[in-house]
Amino acid sequence: MRVDLHMHTTASDGLLGPAALVQAVQAARLQVFSVTDHDTVDAVAEAETHARALGIRLIPGIELSAVWQKVEFHLLGYFVDPTDARLLAFLRERREARRTRLQTMLGRLRVLGMAVNTEEVMALARDGNVGRPHLARVLVRRGFVASTDEAFDRYLGEGRPAYVPRLDVTVADAIRVMHEAGGLASLAHPGLHNRDAAIPDLVDAGLDAIEAYHVNHTPGLTAHYRRLAERRGLLVTGGSDFHGAADRDHGSMPGMPCLPEEEFGRLEAAAARRASLCQ
Repeated sequence: MRVDLHMHTTASDGLLGPAALVQAVQAARLQVFSVTDHDTVDAVAEAETHARALGIRLIPGIELSAVWQKVEFHLLGYFVDPTDARLLAFLRERREARRTRLQTMLGRLRVLGMAVNTEEVMALARDGNVGRPHLARVLVRRGFVASTDEAFDRYLGEGRPAYVPRLDVTVADAIRVMHEAGGLASLAHPGLHNRDAAIPDLVDAGLDAIEAYHVNHTPGLTAHYRRLAERRGLLVTGGSDFHGAADRDHGSMPGMPCLPEEEFGRLEAAAARRASLCQ
């Protein structure tokens, strides 16, 4: 069984709509996948319809940004109920926070001599969950930078002059929301930032899993996080972090890498136990 539990659509910062993503999933010969858009579940229902028609299983997912000691982390939620009222209320608040953050970033860019219209960025985000990747694409379009990687390296990445952190959601808040929606919480791509010191606190907050398999994890990092998961009693997740095109931080196609079938089985069993607790 080929399983990829980390992908994005145009509902957040991906380049493919739900139907096109499902077509890419089918072309990659996946049997199970998850849509994990940033701070939204808007694409889940449409993706589920197309996936079901092709006999492919969709795991409802989400990726939430949260902070630990003023450092931003990404948490993946799996088997969440995309209709849960508490989750949807939380996401409405996050959408507004993203728009407020965009205005602050645009103000900082104007000071640097780069005037960008809100409407142009929001059009790329389809007036939904706007993020730094949308702004980076506009900077490329305007000729201020040559690539989205350059946009992050020079202006939008952490510690850069137009970077604005989101300090309004703690990792405990994000994990709680996922649990309330019947889901499991996994720490996304921990090897990208080498922040293992936070993991004990995340476990205390209820973390269920860690993403050991990721396109930017070397075999050594994958083995490291598998061992760490075993020591901490955590499940293991993984996926391509596919956004629709190859770049520095994301897989070039679905299924690169896949999560081993036996790890998905453990995750699925834990989700069933969580669901029984929520009933």
